Amino acid sequence: MGRRHPAAPHFPVRDAGRLGAIVRVALQKGWGHYVERLRLKGYLPQGTTAPAPPGLSDAQRLRAAFEELGPTFVKFGQMLSVRQDLFPPDIIQELQKLQDAVPPFQGEQARRIVEEELGQPISGFFATFEETPLAAASVAQVHRAVLPDGTPVIAKVQRPGIEQVIQADLEILFCLARLLHDHVPESRRYDPLGLVEEFAETITRELDFRLEGRSADRFRENFRDEAAVYVPLIFWEFSSKRVLTMEHSHGHRVDTEHPADPAERRRLAQTLLRLFFIQVFEHGFFHGDPHPGNVFVTDDGRLCFHDFGIVGRLHPRDRENLKQLFLALIVRDAAWMADLYFEMGVATEDTDRDAFARDLDASLEGYYAASAHGYSFAETLRQFIRLGSRHQIRVTRELLLLAKAFVAVESQARSLDPNFDMISALQAYIPRMIGRQLVPDLSRAEALAGSYRVAAVLRAAALGLPDILSKALRQLQKGEASLRVRHEQLEGLEQHIDRASNRLSFSLIIAAIVIGSSLVMSFHTGPHYKDIPLLGLLGYVLATVLGLWWVVAILRSGKL
Repeated sequence: MGRRHPAAPHFPVRDAGRLGAIVRVALQKGWGHYVERLRLKGYLPQGTTAPAPPGLSDAQRLRAAFEELGPTFVKFGQMLSVRQDLFPPDIIQELQKLQDAVPPFQGEQARRIVEEELGQPISGFFATFEETPLAAASVAQVHRAVLPDGTPVIAKVQRPGIEQVIQADLEILFCLARLLHDHVPESRRYDPLGLVEEFAETITRELDFRLEGRSADRFRENFRDEAAVYVPLIFWEFSSKRVLTMEHSHGHRVDTEHPADPAERRRLAQTLLRLFFIQVFEHGFFHGDPHPGNVFVTDDGRLCFHDFGIVGRLHPRDRENLKQLFLALIVRDAAWMADLYFEMGVATEDTDRDAFARDLDASLEGYYAASAHGYSFAETLRQFIRLGSRHQIRVTRELLLLAKAFVAVESQARSLDPNFDMISALQAYIPRMIGRQLVPDLSRAEALAGSYRVAAVLRAAALGLPDILSKALRQLQKGEASLRVRHEQLEGLEQHIDRASNRLSFSLIIAAIVIGSSLVMSFHTGPHYKDIPLLGLLGYVLATVLGLWWVVAILRSGKL
C-alpha cells in the first residue's frame, strides 16, 4: 500500500504517486473545486500550480484531462461518450473526439512478447515478422507476418505493461467514484460506481484477446451463408491472451475515392445496413464499433469486418421490442413506441407515461418533417435517448452501444451514398423481419423445443380443463362455492364450456400442424422446391390461415 499523505482521505491506493498525478491534472484543467470537495489536496505534489485554462468549456477541459491522463482514461471517456442518456450533448461531442493517439512501442519488445506468449522462438511459427508496426493504439499494435506455409497474417500484440497500468488506474477510479458518491450528492444521478464497474468489465474483456478471437469466429459463423461478408480467420495455434494472429485481408477503407463507381457505392451502403439489421434483429450479436477503420471493402466487393474487441449482445426480449419499435416508427405510432420504450428502459415511479408519449409524438413529427431534407436518423435516435433521460428513463448498456453502432453505420452509409434514406432501408427490410417472425429458422433445435413447449402447455391446459370445470360444477351444485351466480347465467354455462373447449382444441390442432411442419423442415423430408420441403411450407401456410381465421372469428364475436 502506498504512503498516505497527511491531509488525504483514508482509502487504499497502492500507487499514491499516480493518484497525485491525477489530482494535479484535475487541478490544472480547472477542476479544483472537486479536488477540494473530495479532500484530495493532500495527494498533490509539492509546488503544484493550477493555471486557469484559457477560454475552454467544461466539456473541453474534461476531454483535455482524459487525454493527458493516458490510455485508461481515454478508454473511460470513450465509454462515457455512449451514455447519451446521462450526459449533455456538449460533453458527448467532446468525448467522442478522444483518440488512442499513442506512439508505437519497439518492434523488439513486440517480438519478445510474442515469444513469451507462444513459448518458442518467433522463427518457430512465423517465416517473417515485420518489427515496424502497421498501426498502434493504446492497448495493442499490429504487425505484418507470414506463416511457414506462406499465408500472410496480422499479429496483434498487447502493449507491454498495459494490463498493470489499467488495473492500477481502475483501483483509483473506484476510489474516486466512492468519494464522489459520498461527498458530491449531485453526482449520484450518474451512478459513478456503476459507470466504473461497467468500464472495468469492458476493459478487462478487451485485454483478453482470446475473447476477441471467439467473437470473430461467432460473427463469421453467423454469416456463413452470406456471400457479401468476409471475416479474417483466426489462427488459434498462434494466438493467446496477449497475442492474436489473424488472416491478413487485402481490403480498402471506404473514402471519397474508393470505390469510384456511384452505383457500387449505393450497393455497398444498402448492403451495410442490411447486414447491420441482420446482426441486430436476427443474430442478436452485433459489431459494437463499426467505424471505417473496422469495415473494409475487399477487391471482390465484399464487406470485411475487423476488430471484435467491442461487441453487443441482445436478449431475445430486447430484439422483439426493437422490432416492434422500428415498426412503430414506420407507422408513426408514438403511443406504441412509448410503451416499448418503457419495456426496454428503466422508468422511475415519477415518470409520466402520457407526457412522455406526447413528447415522443412531437419528436416523431419533427423527424418526418425534416427527413425529406436529409435529416439523420441517428440524430433522431440520440434525441429519443435524451428525451427518455428528461423523463427519468435509462436504457441498458447494450441498447446504448447499439445506438452508437447505429450512428457509425449510418455515417458510413451516407459517406457512400449522400442520398441514402434510412426509412427506405428499414421499409425494405421489414418483409424479411416479419417473414422470419412468422416462419423462423426451424433447423435450429431451440425453435423445435419452443414449439414443443407451447404445444405441451396447451395440451396440459386442455387435459386439465375438464377436471377443473367438473370440480367447479360440483361445488356449485353442492352450494360450496363462495360465488353468487344467478340462474340465467347457469343456463348458458354449458355453451361457454363447449366454446372454450372448442377453442383449446382448435389451438392444439394449429400447434400440432406447426410442430409437424417444423419436423418436416428440420429433417427435409418429402418433396422439395429449391431446397424447401413443400409439405413443411404447406403446413405453415395452413397454420397461418387457420390462425388468422380463428383471430377474426374471436374478434367478430366481441369476446376476445
